[in-house]
Amino acid sequence: MKQAKLIKNFGRNLRFKPKYFYSPNSESELLDILQLHKDEKIRVVGSLHSWSNLVKTDEVLIDMRYFNRIEVFAQNGETRVRVGAGCQIKHLLKALNKQRLTLPSLALITEQTIAGITATGTHGSGKHSLSHYIESLRVACFKGDESTAQVVEVNDGVELQAARCSLGCLGVITEITLPCIPQYFVQEKATFCQKIDEILILEKKAPLQQFYLMPHSWLFLAHERVVSSECRRRGLAGVYRVYWFLVIDLGMHLTLKLFASVLRSKKLIHFFFRQVAPSLISPRWVVTDRSDHALVMEHELFKHLEIELFVTRSKVGEAASFVADILKLSDDASHKLSPSTFEKLQKAELIDSLEDIKGKFTHHYPICFRRILPDDTLISMASGGSEDYYSISFITYVEPRDDFYALATFLANNMFELFDARIHWGKWFPQTGEQVNQLYPEIVEFRNVCHQFDPNGVFRNVFIEEKLGLK
Repeated sequence: MKQAKLIKNFGRNLRFKPKYFYSPNSESELLDILQLHKDEKIRVVGSLHSWSNLVKTDEVLIDMRYFNRIEVFAQNGETRVRVGAGCQIKHLLKALNKQRLTLPSLALITEQTIAGITATGTHGSGKHSLSHYIESLRVACFKGDESTAQVVEVNDGVELQAARCSLGCLGVITEITLPCIPQYFVQEKATFCQKIDEILILEKKAPLQQFYLMPHSWLFLAHERVVSSECRRRGLAGVYRVYWFLVIDLGMHLTLKLFASVLRSKKLIHFFFRQVAPSLISPRWVVTDRSDHALVMEHELFKHLEIELFVTRSKVGEAASFVADILKLSDDASHKLSPSTFEKLQKAELIDSLEDIKGKFTHHYPICFRRILPDDTLISMASGGSEDYYSISFITYVEPRDDFYALATFLANNMFELFDARIHWGKWFPQTGEQVNQLYPEIVEFRNVCHQFDPNGVFRNVFIEEKLGLK
């Protein structure tokens, strides 16, 4: 046991000090810890790159950083990898690439641990979330005997569906087994569009595409991405990476932080997105690069807070128009809502809630849209049904964050009512347990599995109890 310390997350919106803090080195040591604290509340921490209260506890916190083993093996003619729960994605990708392999789905950043990224349903663009691909896992829990901790192998059925995206509710995951795929290269080009319909048409030939709604110019920017038939870098890929890092990852982000957080200038933010941002991206630059270079970004360089909403494909067009209209009103109290937005809010009896956001917050970051194929899980954000989901991400650099919280809460509540929007479990999470209960048709099944693995509720906290109805 290490001396308990103040825990702070990446976004600096979460601070707590557990009574006990452990970093076990083995499953046997982990089981001893669980046995010792079987009458208390236990949560697990990964890389702390999350904004929700999932990991918060006043009692026992377990850090799995020493569970970082990586083992690539063949089974039934296919290649798989066993990876320790505390292994960061960036280290896993590096190890796999040495064998010319990679993961079947890549998220936008690589700082998270494999257990953290899968337990929250974190995703990339154009594929399922990584949770969907889990073939088996090992979890330390109290299944079958509420008084004795044990390690259980989960590899099929509804238990596997629940464990793939479990929010830490089943127990402490120690190891995950995933399929590997051959390393591949991605061709990318940037395209500006006026309407989201144009963007969705591009997706047919660029299935790995992600796109952005640029505030204040209200243009859409697509990163058209497709798996390349060539396995080599093209289009000055090295120069492109350096340019992107210096101009976008550093230059753009520093500029936005200056304008929004330091100078707090609405006019400069407008000027940047209307005049400067379009000139930073060249639609003529077509580049081919390795997947783990092309599909990830450096979002961890600057502290920020994020909320991410998910809507189905059939609703993403309307949702994008609604978001643009609301952000305009949030920026300018005199903005007149479109008839479509006004009618939706009026029909749902939500007009009065507009007063909470009118003219109070100028959004200062591109709104990112990513497509996720349906997951074979119980409660990941893309679970249930056969329709693709789109994530819609909102980021702020401004502190204090009261005005952003008001806008994010408005979007969460209103987009739930209008578009059945879900929220990423690892992002800032203002939705209520009642809303969650309506959004996830298999949540009762998930609760049943949780009760089997954790009959006394050891692996729960206030967030889990309130949002998932696990008492």
